[in-house]
Amino acid sequence: MTVDLDKSYLLHLAEEAALLAGHHLKYNRPDWKQVEKAGEHDVKILADRISEELIVEQLKRGSNIKIFSEESGYVDCNNEKGENNNKSELNWIIDPLDGSLNYHMNIPFCCVSIALYKGKNAILGVVYDFVHDELFNGIVGEGAWLNQHSINTSRVCEISDAVLGTGFPVNTDFSSSSVSNFVGQVQQYRIVRLLGSAAISLCFVACGRLDSYQEENIMFWDIAAGCALVQSAGGKVHFNIRDRDIHEPVTVVANNGQLSMF
Repeated sequence: MTVDLDKSYLLHLAEEAALLAGHHLKYNRPDWKQVEKAGEHDVKILADRISEELIVEQLKRGSNIKIFSEESGYVDCNNEKGENNNKSELNWIIDPLDGSLNYHMNIPFCCVSIALYKGKNAILGVVYDFVHDELFNGIVGEGAWLNQHSINTSRVCEISDAVLGTGFPVNTDFSSSSVSNFVGQVQQYRIVRLLGSAAISLCFVACGRLDSYQEENIMFWDIAAGCALVQSAGGKVHFNIRDRDIHEPVTVVANNGQLSMF
């Protein structure tokens, strides 16, 4: 079916997909946390693949917008995988399970993340923290909500008073120079929190639980929905994605809109 850019409709569609996948992830954890592939600092589990299938099917049923997912890359509305050559068109960007290792280890910070972008510009984002039953959604320029209650970023103005969320991507080398550089970047903040989920960390910026978030060499699907939510809630976001090359790692800085970006 062909759908015009009805943002409310598309937000509702993304919510339905996130809730569907999230409920299955929550109640099937004992069976779905099975490891299918293990890397040095990360795992791929059965839940990643099944959650993606649920989300893709739901989005395909409700729109003809191309989908980019962490697990399969580009999937068009006819379920054909391949490259997306139209860099200005709309794309769903999904992370079917952000925080896979947390999910596998029963650490309560993992979620479903779905965003809609046009080129480099965020239109809307949905993140469902199924562990705590918190549904974050937002439309850029219109507002952001947590379980249907309006949310806004914090009003902290000084970095020395701000709480920073960050993380170490899976490709971090943890060399002395890398760790030293990391400490130099974050030591100016009042305190630092690493949750193991970029999407949830960005949601916490959107609702004022954190004041800022930054991370280097993270994949775009990890941050797409969270960045949309920060913008929807009144914050600012900068990422260095090049010509919509969402296959490559990016560096992201997001904050409440009161703090300096750099």
